[in-house]
Amino acid sequence: MLRLLKNFYVEILLVFLFMTLVVFFSSDSFLRFEWDVSWLSSFVSYGKLQNLATIFLSIFLEGLPFILIGVLVSSLIHEFVNENTLWKLTPKNPFLSIPMATLFGLILPICECGIVPIARRLIEKKLPVYTAFTFLLAAPIVNPVTIISTYIAFGDDWGITLTRLSLGAGIAVVMGFLFFLFFRNREVLRNNSHTCESDEMDDHCCSDHREHHTKHDTPKWKDKLNHALYHSIFEFMNMTKYFILGAFLASVFQTFVGFAAMKSMASHEWIAIIVMMGLAFGLSICSSSDAFIAASFRNAMGTAPLFAFLVYGPMMDLKNVLMMAGSFRASVIWFFWGGTTLLTIVSVICFL
Repeated sequence: MLRLLKNFYVEILLVFLFMTLVVFFSSDSFLRFEWDVSWLSSFVSYGKLQNLATIFLSIFLEGLPFILIGVLVSSLIHEFVNENTLWKLTPKNPFLSIPMATLFGLILPICECGIVPIARRLIEKKLPVYTAFTFLLAAPIVNPVTIISTYIAFGDDWGITLTRLSLGAGIAVVMGFLFFLFFRNREVLRNNSHTCESDEMDDHCCSDHREHHTKHDTPKWKDKLNHALYHSIFEFMNMTKYFILGAFLASVFQTFVGFAAMKSMASHEWIAIIVMMGLAFGLSICSSSDAFIAASFRNAMGTAPLFAFLVYGPMMDLKNVLMMAGSFRASVIWFFWGGTTLLTIVSVICFL
């Protein structure tokens, strides 16, 4: 607990203050105090502040449970499931292994927050590059937590959920075959990729990991459970701050930009697609909760921009690029970014 407070005391304090203000403005408590806030009206009306706070709280409260579920499942899977057993059953033929890798997220439901270091470790253990990158792209979308959260976020709509799965799996398969064509005989890892820096946003801090295994060379299930819960707390704090930022920006868009302006932008489909992909990349929201952000734009944006956000974000975001920079060579990252971006644009335009 002390380490949690030490590492996240700034985030905890800011989140507490921010949520206090949001709850304050969203209720009628603000009106009970006879404060002179005439200066505030010169910038923004109280009605808009209350609307912003209400929209933010609705998005935040709907998505928060899925962040918690996602980090718990991811941490438990890492501690109790040996992914090496699964890879031993993977066919050597790329025409079989690449499509099969898109389904491994159903067994190993890991969001994009921890998928990059896992893919790196698997490549180090001689898993084919094309299989590892297919898994890296597909797992954040094709997993039970993301499926359920998307289904609930869009009002129990299986059509949107299955379309998201299909587009994500399709792009992952195409990228897998592209990696087979261009990188199957090339080195993709940096020489110094296995470092504490590259693992910092993985499932463990290196020092904690070494300390844990020094005391328990063969950890018992209770030790594994404690370690999973310990890690999930840190991961939850890390992911929540991204989700808060995303929910806040979505609320600002809807309150101050307005649906009319967003619909006008949505009429220019190319612009809307690029904007939504840019939001997905910059916000770096966990795939277990990003559907709630996308759903808040449902009445203002067209189908293609919404799916661009839903598909691109889990595959390619700022957080993942920074993690990849510590593990993979620059040529691999550029190829990964360019291919994923182009395929996402083509997919949402041609198939929606």
